[in-house]
Amino acid sequence: MDLTFTAEDEQFRARVSAWLDENRPTSRLLPPTTPEGFRQHLDWERRLFEAGFAAPGWPEEFGGLGLDLWGETVFDEEYVARRLPERLNKMALIHGARTVMAHGTAEQKARWLPGVLDCSDIWCQGFSEPGAGSDLAAIRTTGRIEGDEIVLDGQKTWTSNGAIATRMYALIRTDPRASKHRGISFVVFDLDIDGVEIRPMRQLHGNSGFAEVFFTGARIPVSSVVGGLGDGWRVAQTALKLERGASRGSHTRLKGHLDGLVTVVDQAGADRALTERLGALRSWVYAYVQSTYALTDTVARGGDEGVAASINKLRSTELQTAIGELRLEILGAAGPVVDELGPAGELGGFHRDYWHGRAAEIFAGTSEIQKNIIAERGLGLPREPTA
Repeated sequence: MDLTFTAEDEQFRARVSAWLDENRPTSRLLPPTTPEGFRQHLDWERRLFEAGFAAPGWPEEFGGLGLDLWGETVFDEEYVARRLPERLNKMALIHGARTVMAHGTAEQKARWLPGVLDCSDIWCQGFSEPGAGSDLAAIRTTGRIEGDEIVLDGQKTWTSNGAIATRMYALIRTDPRASKHRGISFVVFDLDIDGVEIRPMRQLHGNSGFAEVFFTGARIPVSSVVGGLGDGWRVAQTALKLERGASRGSHTRLKGHLDGLVTVVDQAGADRALTERLGALRSWVYAYVQSTYALTDTVARGGDEGVAASINKLRSTELQTAIGELRLEILGAAGPVVDELGPAGELGGFHRDYWHGRAAEIFAGTSEIQKNIIAERGLGLPREPTA
């Protein structure tokens, strides 16, 4: 196992660093859920696209640079270290479009992928529903087959990117008579059709990136199905694995949170007990970084990541929460004071990081789900009893 970057990786790092420093936005962008903010984010994304940095790890045939996971990690590290804008089309870049690459037909790839990198099409994820979050296979949104069309009825909630999306990839139940996991299909379709209603959901940090999406007799072509009717659960595992396993610079982000905590500790003056707690967190963050590199090396060599992605996801969220809570403990009554409002009144800086860290214990599979995966698939323990 080699956890070091090659000379070529470091050359790419220098190239990326120079471009980002020269072209980065000079001020904080408005939220993309506002008209002006969307324009600002779209302008930034298209500058990345024109420079070839929209998706360095994508194959060249789909507009990427064809870099391996190490090269992709280099780009993510440099991007995240500068706290640059969150990617506008992240749901497609990270897992939605890559799932189509893995399971879609040539026609589907040609139809859906070209608009991702320049953000001509913005994707959202339609997985969660009321009563079907952690128990994803309990979805009840139906897709009734009528000739060469599928008629959708139901509801999706916590739809990431739903407020600004033009296209959705979703799980629907196309065979209500089949067993729980076998009657599900994975579909990709445009949202500007009759029978679709999108209701943005304002979040605690002030943005409305999530949405509820309602389907009432919405019709999509059968050709929207990826991987075949009834095979959606298998296809969805690719999307879920990509969502949990991709680093996306999370280790760099975690180091930034730790640096912020160190600054607070230095200003407050640390006694021995506080120094020991900070040292423990520093050790765990270092271990997480090395674990991220180890997972990168395994996957880059074509190996099976096993439950390592779940272990990393669980540990990163635990560390982010621990760092935030210790910082609040040190700041005391001043901790909850909101002093970093963004240009549209949304939370920024530490406060956004703190609440996002709490949310990270839920999205992409709750901490409880990750523990079940580790216990059952990794350690071979008995399955959790069900009611």
